[in-house]
Amino acid sequence: MPTDVDPIPSGDNTGELTQTKLGRTGKPVQKAIKDDKQAREVIKMIIDAGRNRSIVASRIMAKYNAERPFDQSQLTSEGLGWKQNFTTKPLPLMIEKVAPRFTQAVDGLKYFTNATLSNKWENSTEKSEKFRKVITDTIRGRKGWKTFLEDIAFNNALFGSSVVAHLDEFTWFPQRFMFDEAFLPDGTKSEVRYCQAAVLKEVSFPHELYAKIKDREAAEVVGYNLKNCITAINNASALQVRDSLGNGTPDIWYQNAIRELTVGSSYIAGAKVIVIYNLLVREVTGKVSHYRMAGTELIEIFTKEDRFDSVEDCLAFYSFQKGNGTMAGSKGVGRDIYELAGMLDRTRNEIVDRSLLSGKTMFQGDPRLIHKFKMHVVGASAIVPAGWTLLEQKLDGNIEPFLKLDAFFSSLSDQLIGSVSPPNIASEAGEGMRSSASWQLLAAREEEGKDFRIIRFMEQFVCMIQSMQKRICDSETIEDDAKAAQEELLKSMTREEIKELAEQPVAGTVRDLTPTERQMVAAVVMEKKGSPLYNQRQLEVEDLTARLGSDFVQRVLLPENDRTEEAEQSRLQQMELQLLAQGEPVPVSPRDGHITHLKILMPVAEQLGAAIMQGQADTNLFEVMVAHAAEHVANAEQQGVPKEELAPFKEFVTRAGPAIGKMKQLDSEAAQLAQQTQAMDAENQAILQGGSPPQPPLNENLPQV
Repeated sequence: MPTDVDPIPSGDNTGELTQTKLGRTGKPVQKAIKDDKQAREVIKMIIDAGRNRSIVASRIMAKYNAERPFDQSQLTSEGLGWKQNFTTKPLPLMIEKVAPRFTQAVDGLKYFTNATLSNKWENSTEKSEKFRKVITDTIRGRKGWKTFLEDIAFNNALFGSSVVAHLDEFTWFPQRFMFDEAFLPDGTKSEVRYCQAAVLKEVSFPHELYAKIKDREAAEVVGYNLKNCITAINNASALQVRDSLGNGTPDIWYQNAIRELTVGSSYIAGAKVIVIYNLLVREVTGKVSHYRMAGTELIEIFTKEDRFDSVEDCLAFYSFQKGNGTMAGSKGVGRDIYELAGMLDRTRNEIVDRSLLSGKTMFQGDPRLIHKFKMHVVGASAIVPAGWTLLEQKLDGNIEPFLKLDAFFSSLSDQLIGSVSPPNIASEAGEGMRSSASWQLLAAREEEGKDFRIIRFMEQFVCMIQSMQKRICDSETIEDDAKAAQEELLKSMTREEIKELAEQPVAGTVRDLTPTERQMVAAVVMEKKGSPLYNQRQLEVEDLTARLGSDFVQRVLLPENDRTEEAEQSRLQQMELQLLAQGEPVPVSPRDGHITHLKILMPVAEQLGAAIMQGQADTNLFEVMVAHAAEHVANAEQQGVPKEELAPFKEFVTRAGPAIGKMKQLDSEAAQLAQQTQAMDAENQAILQGGSPPQPPLNENLPQV
């Protein structure tokens, strides 16, 4: 039961006390299903409402399973037992043209998800590509994925709709439900977010249901009704197993079940399966409650209110057509061409009948004597019994109209299922003699229709992948392949990054069917190459990823610390040092390996600074070198070099600025002092020679001696 409600007694008109649930806001909380009796009635109503659709679907399935076009007993009773009664399987052939289109579209996808990490994370492009690859490989690597996808495509193409569901919170791989296993109320929209209720049928063996309640405490916490589960298992078990299990206390029953409820016990004579109906109902809050009813009596074996956060978390719908916007209004190929398939079979049987009758010799006589009719051939003569008259007229099959009719029905069925191929019957002058350009135009138009159906399927496919993606990345998953996928992702990204990617929309997968987005990336890369405002290596990564994928990037693109590149950049900086040592400024290129240049430049600059302090070098040389280093640091920052890697060089440049100012001040004072000393020496020399000392020029800045 939900923890945010508390039962309090309240009176009604009869004076009896009832339990009213109050939420945190103090208002009554009304659940979608009041009790197990109401759940039972809802299940019956939904199943009964779809009974006619189930009957139609069963007839379609019979036609798909090579049902004959005529009832043989009826033909015999009408004296037509001689007629051919075989099927050419037109419906299976048509379905085999349609259903594979959907699976091929999915198989042709590079990735099942287009989740993208935001730019606030480092190496977001590579991590996004890694995430897409791991999720796609995990789904494709799941045992039974191919069959699962084929079942969805088959159900969707033949019956017009298909339902997929997650029936627990812990597994990421969903279950598909065939036409006779999924029941929806009348008017259920084809968009799953509008679904109010759904009934899904499961079949379980006694030992399988026991496996779910084997851990009694865990089963009760999850929501199983142990007493009713025991009843359902006993009713489905063989008589001897039921006697061995007994009807005692649950403790005794569990002890006996450990011994008796094996896999083999579900296959012995008298054992039955347990039919379980899952009722998923959306609450007013948007959450979904889950109920399980078992057996013909629909006894409640499981209840968990508010089990799923939304309908999209547990259900996914596929509809072949838009129709009237509902699941029931989507007609598949089976419903569209059911009668046409029967007509094709009858036409082809008639062609065979007429071909066999054509040219047959006709006799006239009493049909009551047919059992005595024997014809003898003697030499070149044929002798018939008396009473039979040979007619000159022979049967003419005249199969040409039926051949044209068969070709017409075939082309009509092709148009209905969206397949166009030029007729190969010479007699079809109107269609068969079309020009090649005409057929290419017609095929192009039909291809547009195919693409529309495929895009519709893919839009529904990504809705299913959305929930699978979130469940694979759930840290509480219990499945080994999902845990392995998370371990692989954690090698290159954090748990926070995985969570952000898992919640990203998958809908971009449909765009992957066209190269538009990738062409735009390539165009932008070509435009921005060489610009100092962009990380040039990252532009190369984006370009190659858009064109050929991240695997190709890892194989061919040199890493940032490549030895070849580092050697070339080192050599370039050594040449630049020769110009800097002469006081010549050297411009910095955005394509320079800034860190490599700085690693070579900084030791030389530090040695030069020490020489200046000892008066052995010129400050101007140091200033030119620091300016060159500052330009490298600025370009590296613009290109996104990690701050921690750039920190020591940036600190040196920052501290060198004030140091250069002090050095220049000291140089100025030294120059003034040298000038003063020179003036004093000239004065002393004049005094020694007996002349008057020269008058120094007026200079307020010189110190008074």
